[in-house]
Amino acid sequence: MSMKIISVADIEGFKLGNAENSEKGTGCTVIVCEEGAVGGVDVRGGGPATRETDLLRSENTVNSVNAVVLSGGSAFGLEAASGVMRELADRGVGFHMGKDITIPIVCGASLYDLEVGDPTAFPDVNMGMVAVRNAYDGLFMHGNHGAGTGATVGKFVGHDRAMKTGLGTFACGDGFVEVGAVVAVNALGDIYNGAGNIIAGLRSEDGASIYGTIKTLKGMVHDNTVTVDDATSFINRSDIEEALAAIEARDETEEKTDLLDQLESEPSYDPEPAEPAETFEPDTLPEEEQAEEPAEEPLDAAYTDEISVPEAAIQEETEAAEESDETFEAAETEPAEEPAEEAHRELTPEEMGYDIAFNTTISCLITNADLTKSQANKLASILHDAYARAIKPVHGTLDGDTVFVLASGKQKVNFDAFAALATDVMQYAIIDGATSAKGAYGLPAARDIKKPETE
Repeated sequence: MSMKIISVADIEGFKLGNAENSEKGTGCTVIVCEEGAVGGVDVRGGGPATRETDLLRSENTVNSVNAVVLSGGSAFGLEAASGVMRELADRGVGFHMGKDITIPIVCGASLYDLEVGDPTAFPDVNMGMVAVRNAYDGLFMHGNHGAGTGATVGKFVGHDRAMKTGLGTFACGDGFVEVGAVVAVNALGDIYNGAGNIIAGLRSEDGASIYGTIKTLKGMVHDNTVTVDDATSFINRSDIEEALAAIEARDETEEKTDLLDQLESEPSYDPEPAEPAETFEPDTLPEEEQAEEPAEEPLDAAYTDEISVPEAAIQEETEAAEESDETFEAAETEPAEEPAEEAHRELTPEEMGYDIAFNTTISCLITNADLTKSQANKLASILHDAYARAIKPVHGTLDGDTVFVLASGKQKVNFDAFAALATDVMQYAIIDGATSAKGAYGLPAARDIKKPETE
């Protein structure tokens, strides 16, 4: 039986709800499983903001998760999960410890959207409670809703040239197995469709078309020198100490000799000492060591009969040495021309912006498949392949990419085949996060922009 597209909100055993403050540019999304689902997680990138991810480790005790919360507001937004807990506890959903004690197991992750709307606004306890109520009422939409309210991409040079994205969804089923994904697309990099074409990301300087983060990074492979004056450009991120540390690291690097020279000077690791070289090239020795050596002492008469050096060999060696001398002199007088570097404009500290340090694509895959906790964690790891297909660059030091998995355990599956299907589902959900969004907060969405410039 073939797979057909279904609504992610129709997957049996799960309730999805959003709550947002569109005026202030933030919101949260909740995925509820009243009966509890086997959970897994995989966190990549250098700047995650997460809640209760350790309990999902395969070796830990808890096997059942009641909800996953995706929220804006950076680390502040994790507060929304407390509201989700309170609302679920009031509804009797969770781990029952006693007569009147119910503890909902709620995991979550948040993304950075504080630069989009009001930087003092973030999802709080009340918003988390509202999201749960909306989930029970069936109020769920993709696009500029929930955790995708303030989501953006293409922020390598700051928000001025970014694009608006949102909450993406995709799901499919064959009448038995159902699988869907919900993802808040808030990457530093750009979004690519299934054909490998960029559809949302870093815009050109005039903002009229998509330029692309990868194209920008290609001109910045070599590390730029950091100066004391540059340190002031980091003041809004309180990174002056980091900038100064970079200066020290640069100075230490300049004092080191070339790595190749170090390797060539390393002693041999052969068990026996290497045989002394019969000849040498003049350019391998310092000038002072190339001075004429004193004549050797005559060999002991007892050994002269055992050593025989043909005169022709001596003449050949002499000519080779003279030819090497000529080559060495020519190299000194006629240095080879260095290939011209491709011209590119360096980005100024102002263009780099001070608000790019927090970028996170957070998601949750839900399914009725029967998975163990170890399989759920492995699947979460595999699903990052979808991130790599649809987001470039991804998993950087400025990202906090997180994937949750919730499996209700209703249908047996072939794990590897199912993982391949689930990866496609996640990829399509990420793409939907770009195509379903509408322009907002002064930023255009994929539907508003021209096709990308050709390289």
